[in-house]
Amino acid sequence: MVVIKKASNIIPIDFGEFQLEYIANDRGVKELDKFREDLSKTWKKIEKLSDEKIAEKAKELVENGWTQLFGDNAFEKVYKFADEDTTIAFNYLMQAILGIQKEYKERNSEEAFKKYLEG
Repeated sequence: MVVIKKASNIIPIDFGEFQLEYIANDRGVKELDKFREDLSKTWKKIEKLSDEKIAEKAKELVENGWTQLFGDNAFEKVYKFADEDTTIAFNYLMQAILGIQKEYKERNSEEAFKKYLEG
């Protein structure tokens, strides 16, 4: 008999007080790529605005990012954790994205597959 051990595609993002989960499946990876592309395009538009408008649009951008990648309640939790500071919430989002990319590459690297095949 062959027993298949279920693999997890969840990458946890630990804030100490709470944890979010990024689901690194096909859809999740596409969402991350889409967000990164949209972020680049949107940022080019935002930087031409007044400071007040930048702050407003930046909050929308950060909120959309957390929601798109982690679900409906994610932004509220992170924004509260960031003491209602959009810049800090954005910083956390960038840390999360970089961490996800690193973790995803490590899990799916040639080295990881070799370890798996060798037992």
